[in-house]
Amino acid sequence: MADSQFSPARSRRLTGWLQPFLALRPVPRRMALALFLWGLGEGMWLYIRPLYVAELGGSPAQAGQVLAVAGLAPVLLMLPTGRLIDRIGSRPLLILGWWIGIVAGVMLALAPNWQWLIPGFFLYAVSSTVMPAVNAYIAQDVQLEAPGSTMQNIQSVISIVFAAYFTGIIVSPVIGGLLGEIMGLRGVFSISIGWFLLSTAVIMGMPRLPAYTHLHLNRGDADAAVPLKPWWRFSRVQLRLYAVLLLLFSFMSLGYILVPSYVENVRGVPLSLIGVLGAATASGGVVWMVRLGRLHSRKALAAAAGLMALAFAGLLWLPVGRWQWLPLIGVYFLLGVYLTVRTLSLGIVSEHAPVAHRGTNYSMVETMFGISAFLGPWVAGMLYPVSPQLPFLVALLALLPLAGLVWVTLRSPATPHTS
Repeated sequence: MADSQFSPARSRRLTGWLQPFLALRPVPRRMALALFLWGLGEGMWLYIRPLYVAELGGSPAQAGQVLAVAGLAPVLLMLPTGRLIDRIGSRPLLILGWWIGIVAGVMLALAPNWQWLIPGFFLYAVSSTVMPAVNAYIAQDVQLEAPGSTMQNIQSVISIVFAAYFTGIIVSPVIGGLLGEIMGLRGVFSISIGWFLLSTAVIMGMPRLPAYTHLHLNRGDADAAVPLKPWWRFSRVQLRLYAVLLLLFSFMSLGYILVPSYVENVRGVPLSLIGVLGAATASGGVVWMVRLGRLHSRKALAAAAGLMALAFAGLLWLPVGRWQWLPLIGVYFLLGVYLTVRTLSLGIVSEHAPVAHRGTNYSMVETMFGISAFLGPWVAGMLYPVSPQLPFLVALLALLPLAGLVWVTLRSPATPHTS
């Protein structure tokens, strides 16, 4: 990591798990704070969304369909968002996305029945289209402050920034689960809006940065004179890359989305304890984001596929009993790797894309994730009534060969794009 991003002398003075966050420069650190505060709010209900559908009269299958429809938002909007990033910069979209999230939070808190959760979760998913802008904004700041940074350096900083978000949802699921039993899940959604407002206040103070397309990686500006292909002309290698990411994301989502319903309905775990398990997932997200974020995307994503397969195996075959929640904590910790896969994909995607089209290609990652967020829950909602174990078994059997496919196909180009 470039000295301007992580000073070795300063790092030696920092101790404990806060060291990676405190060692960030001011702009990434402020972004980390905004994501941390948002995570405190979202984490209160992130892992119990299917249970909120049930509280308002829906079934587990309908919960899967509600969340599947929400997944359409990134599919429809991510690419237009990416084009806007490349044209007007990231900051305006950051502000817009944060405010859309607040409006969606209010809609969810006021929903009179489960059908009204469809537009609420859809609009909330619209706010997630801001993620490529977050990534591009951080990458832009890193390159401004340390022009010699490689994509591996940038991915490492982005990983640490997003680890702050997962840190925010370590404690809040426990609070959300307890409050849900006391006052109902509607109250949990209402309280989360306060954290969203604090996060938005931080985002409103983020500085403007110079034009994104004027930045180049450490191989120099010589390639700037090379004519760019149109943004929509993806190479064959890029198309293969996005196809593999779509498969990986979809099968992860297939097993991940109905874990709370399975744990409550089949294993008999109470709502308050599901909140504790959600905190374990958030902890896993922090650990896997920081640890795997230091690896090349190819290694990190292959490891992520293996870890998710191991989690689903544990969910299916760990013994049921009075003390089952202890091994379930380990399972939920492994599930935290699902929260990292989009960020872990950025390195290999950037290596195959020009800097001037980076926003578009970051949005392609989110588009693939959005498609998977529709396909995975929808299929899970159909499989779960047949057998509650079936979504996890299908995901497990698919992820094992996918880990090998990721390793074989996601290779770096011989000459990385720098223009």
